[in-house]
Amino acid sequence: MSIFVGPSAVDAKSKSGILKLKSLKAPGEGAIISPPTSPLLLVVSINQQKIRVYDADGEITSSRVSTGRPGFDTPTGVFSILEKNVYHTSNIYSGASMPYMERVTWSGIALHAGVVPGFRASHGCIRLPFAFSKKLYGLTKIGSRVVVTSEEVQPIAFDSPRLFKPLPADEVSALKSEQSKPAQLAVNSNHADDSSTSDAPQELPLFIGVSPALIRAVADMPRDPQRRPTTRAEADLIMQQKLDRARAALKSAESALAAAQDRVTTTAKDFDSTSQRFETARRSVAPIRDALAAAEARQQDAMKAFEAYMSGGTPKPQLVADLQTSSSDVGIAQDRESALEDALLDLTIEADKARVQAAQSDMSFAEVQASYSAAQTARDRAANALRDAETDLSSAKASLADANKEMRLRSKPISVLVSLRAQRLYIRQGFDPLLEAPINVAPLPHKVGTHVFTAMRYGADPNTFDWRLVSAQTPVPGQPFDEEGKKKKSRTALALGRSLNVQMATEALSAFTIPDDILQTITELARPGSSLIVSDRELPLNENGGGTEFVVLTR
Repeated sequence: MSIFVGPSAVDAKSKSGILKLKSLKAPGEGAIISPPTSPLLLVVSINQQKIRVYDADGEITSSRVSTGRPGFDTPTGVFSILEKNVYHTSNIYSGASMPYMERVTWSGIALHAGVVPGFRASHGCIRLPFAFSKKLYGLTKIGSRVVVTSEEVQPIAFDSPRLFKPLPADEVSALKSEQSKPAQLAVNSNHADDSSTSDAPQELPLFIGVSPALIRAVADMPRDPQRRPTTRAEADLIMQQKLDRARAALKSAESALAAAQDRVTTTAKDFDSTSQRFETARRSVAPIRDALAAAEARQQDAMKAFEAYMSGGTPKPQLVADLQTSSSDVGIAQDRESALEDALLDLTIEADKARVQAAQSDMSFAEVQASYSAAQTARDRAANALRDAETDLSSAKASLADANKEMRLRSKPISVLVSLRAQRLYIRQGFDPLLEAPINVAPLPHKVGTHVFTAMRYGADPNTFDWRLVSAQTPVPGQPFDEEGKKKKSRTALALGRSLNVQMATEALSAFTIPDDILQTITELARPGSSLIVSDRELPLNENGGGTEFVVLTR
């Protein structure tokens, strides 16, 4: 494994490997602060009572500080800015004023303006001169890295194949990257004309160059929407398309909801109108049905009287009276049989007319009833469609919110932490946990410490990162892994400087392997500001809850 440690391309004149200062000291406290060109690294030295702020080009400002006095020691380790508040008061120490507060732990440690007497005097916070704290507040962002150490350390330009890389910028750089690798062909030992029996791959020359036609062909190739992006440009395109689809789905859902609401209004009016016609028809059909029932009853009575007379029986007097009364063409003196027969015929004709009238009424009522049922069904369907449209709109809003959140997260760097002791890997982005998984860790003969690798920007090759190493803790060489060590030894180790930091950081990187699928996820999400923290310590659970990136305590 090759390791590069030394000046970066933008730091070519620095022979020591330590990044050059790029800001000029001003009279009084701190330095002239220019806008940062990359993510910031804030490094606090307890022993030196000093804070230095670095970007990719080197130190941009510095200041004296006052950390925790004995009994209220400021913890050392790896932190990030969790919260910022210009006007903050302590909820621990009787509402003490903490102007330009920048919180680094939820347990009460923060950077803030205060009295800086030149020695350790706080209750654990890192006090800054008022003018400097105001300037620093304007430079930092939520998530800016803060490293607190005993001795003073400085970022080191560092590179290693063990550090993750970003996705290629675009298809052109991806193709060039692929072409930079030698082409290989596995030798077939069974080939008749091949005297070689080796199965080793052999290099072949490349004949295809990156041409405009090839670039256009690659760009026009259909993309599987489910496949993972291979370039940053494609990742941006996929995200933009996802956002566009979510916006289009929301617009469609809003239109569908408006149409559903209109449909509910229309069908409700139709149902009310049809309900009135239905009630009118229902009331009018009842008398007609009653008249039909009466006519059919009279017909049945006449039929019974006629049948009784013809069988030699005596019909009921009232029946005969009714039949005689109902026939205007037959006198009382006429033949009784004819009278009964004529009366039965008349009542049958009357019943038939009642049946026709009732049938016509029932047919009209059936049409009104069918319209009523159809209007009721349409109203109920419109109400169901409205509920579905409201559900779809809620889903579309949630999908757009998720897409916007994902888009916002894409602008935030990821932080990867590897705990060699716990043999676990953690990934967070914008303080949101993304992944936690076990990893393979080789046995460590001694402690390797805690090291922070930060991708400050894309490198001279846009398919790489420009990395900086800050060692938050470097143990004495040969210190057993299970020995915490004494403060004196730790100070001695830190005083050894860059070479020991590089040695231990390199050993830390070489001690673990990230699974390919997780590495691919890291590669897709990595951008300038992303970091890798490798530590032989475990995460303190009380400091790494919600709303926190990673807190690794070294003391």
